[in-house]
Amino acid sequence: MNKDQFWKAICELDGYADDESVYDLRELLLGEDAEDVAAFQVLLDEQLAVLSARAAEAGVELDEAEACAVVAAGREAYEAVLADPAEFGRRDWDTEDALALRETAADVLEFLGGLPDFAEGDEWLHVSFGSDFTIPSAYENAVESLAESIDRSPEWRRWWQGAESPRLFVFLELMKSPELREPPHLRRRRESVEFSMSIDPQNVRGLRLPGRGGKASEVARGDLMACLNRVAEELSLESVPPLP
Repeated sequence: MNKDQFWKAICELDGYADDESVYDLRELLLGEDAEDVAAFQVLLDEQLAVLSARAAEAGVELDEAEACAVVAAGREAYEAVLADPAEFGRRDWDTEDALALRETAADVLEFLGGLPDFAEGDEWLHVSFGSDFTIPSAYENAVESLAESIDRSPEWRRWWQGAESPRLFVFLELMKSPELREPPHLRRRRESVEFSMSIDPQNVRGLRLPGRGGKASEVARGDLMACLNRVAEELSLESVPPLP
């Protein structure tokens, strides 16, 4: 990522940094390689350092949140303040949530770092879990076993070829707390497609008792099929094949 690309990314903020605009920037960065996200952070730090040094030189007080607000306002506003630091005092800056800009790239890099690495020829389907309770091992094992069977199936591989992407990451979100549940979300990155979906946690939490292996397999098949059907819909793919 070069400086022009950095400022183009900053345009996602639409002039100010708050929870909503920073979310849009985060979504943009999630579609980039980790190297570009790291470069974004370096460039951001550089712009903030230059701005702070220029303000100090001119005797203008500018704290970190204010500096973030200037960068979030875009390249034109940033360069105007650099040219004349007194310009900072001539307009109102939205600084309440501006510091969130500093955390964006770090959050994205942390997320990307949690994705598994794949070598050429490895599986195209990977399933992981997000949960605010301990997932019963019977359910987790059933999901992983089914995902391996799907991955090995030639029929399913042909189905996934229609997505024109090497990998599919499915995140099963099992949140007993309603405030943590989010609507289904699909993101296409350069080398993968990522899909997350909240599923009914009650069916899973009831699988803790011994001897529930058969029920765990049934619930796992229903949950994974619901996700893959939604992926097919979002990507306009053919109907999914039968489960192995």
